[in-house]
Amino acid sequence: MAVNQCVEYYFNNGVEFPFGCKFDPTDEILVNSYLKLKIFNQPLPFRGIGQEVDVFQTEPWMLPYDRILSKHRKYYFFDIRNHRFQNMDTRPAGNGEWRTVEKNKELVLPCNSYIGRKNTLVYWKKQGNEVVKTKWMMHEFHIVSSAIYHPRKVSHLGAYRIFKIKAAEEAENEITTPEVNDFTIEDASSSSLPPSPTP
Repeated sequence: MAVNQCVEYYFNNGVEFPFGCKFDPTDEILVNSYLKLKIFNQPLPFRGIGQEVDVFQTEPWMLPYDRILSKHRKYYFFDIRNHRFQNMDTRPAGNGEWRTVEKNKELVLPCNSYIGRKNTLVYWKKQGNEVVKTKWMMHEFHIVSSAIYHPRKVSHLGAYRIFKIKAAEEAENEITTPEVNDFTIEDASSSSLPPSPTP
């Protein structure tokens, strides 16, 4: 079967995209094909993570996002992880803090000489005297290895995926208890009707 070789592309900030495509790598690809290459100063397969940014400098919605990816609501950065936080589970950022909800999830990678790890954090912002949970989340990726050539770089450099949870995704994660109406008639001789269901 002949393959149509005519593919249309669009350009955004100098990057060429086939129509209908977006940068949305899996966790494993992000670590193995981007973070590892960045650590070893190798060219990346795609400029989807172009910026090295201190992701803890401000609130997540104030970070310098690449307009190429902004419409997809997932943003990717590299950052040096040694910010010397007193508590890695609660990290100050702007007028709030990132709180860890899942820690050191191990990723299965094709090379046995290193291990990928993933942390998941949620952003809480300050409102007066309270701290309120937001819909912003962060995935932090780093590599742990005993057979790596640049152990300092490996331990410090991380890749970050930052995004805002959509309302539809929140609804899928919520567990709702359906309302149950009891229509049992205790007295069979009673002529009373069962109650009308609530709308």
